[in-house]
Amino acid sequence: MDSQRNSTGVHQRQIPLLAEVRKPELVDPALIEKLDGEDEAILLCVHLSRFSHEAICQRLGIDKGHWSRILQGRAHFPTRKRLALMQLCGNLAPIQYEALKSGLTIYENPAAKRKAELMAELATLEAA
Repeated sequence: MDSQRNSTGVHQRQIPLLAEVRKPELVDPALIEKLDGEDEAILLCVHLSRFSHEAICQRLGIDKGHWSRILQGRAHFPTRKRLALMQLCGNLAPIQYEALKSGLTIYENPAAKRKAELMAELATLEAA
């Protein structure tokens, strides 16, 4: 944890929770398949981050009242903040949900895609 000396000479530590932004990772596809809507994908993204709702609101600049309405299903998550949410939370649940509903799959890299293709081919051959 970093510390800095303030104007009174006292050391203050930086809160690591809000200081670090992680590279977003893929969420288990089994979790994504269970979602019933984009709002649930947003909530899953937040839940997996283990950040408090207050921390999410503060970091993304979302009013607490608006956040409460989002959680109640009476308001929408701001589209322009989705990327920032995924970067902050460290996962790609919202875009994975959209990809799934569009009939697409997101892969971490080309090797992961090729492996999935080979596994599907093997399953087809074994079933024959």
